[in-house]
Amino acid sequence: MLEQICLYRSVGLSVRSIRAMLANPETDVAALLRRRLEELNSEIHRLRDHQRLILRLLQSKNILRRRTKNMTKEKWVSIMKAAGFSEDDMRRWHCEFERVAPDDHKEFLRYLHIPEAEIKSIRDWSKKG
Repeated sequence: MLEQICLYRSVGLSVRSIRAMLANPETDVAALLRRRLEELNSEIHRLRDHQRLILRLLQSKNILRRRTKNMTKEKWVSIMKAAGFSEDDMRRWHCEFERVAPDDHKEFLRYLHIPEAEIKSIRDWSKKG
């Protein structure tokens, strides 16, 4: 049984899902695995969107050359939308940034000239995911 639990965890099934599965032998394991596969596909799609945005930024000589005081929240949101990011995508982007590099996230928000109260608000909901 431990081996089975480890296998399910290794593919990213939640402890809650595994617990429910073990408690109920009638659980459709294939359905749980298909749902996990859909989650992974969605995550891969989101990461590829991030890659495309980063490549656009790297190819844009103006953006890299003008790492100045001119960048604003409005300009950044415009860039993200032009790259195909929805409001939900941008929210997930903030959550991931906050999770992976909280200090850099804070510094980036300051770079966009966002008021401290708004930075605090963004970081608070980013932490909640």
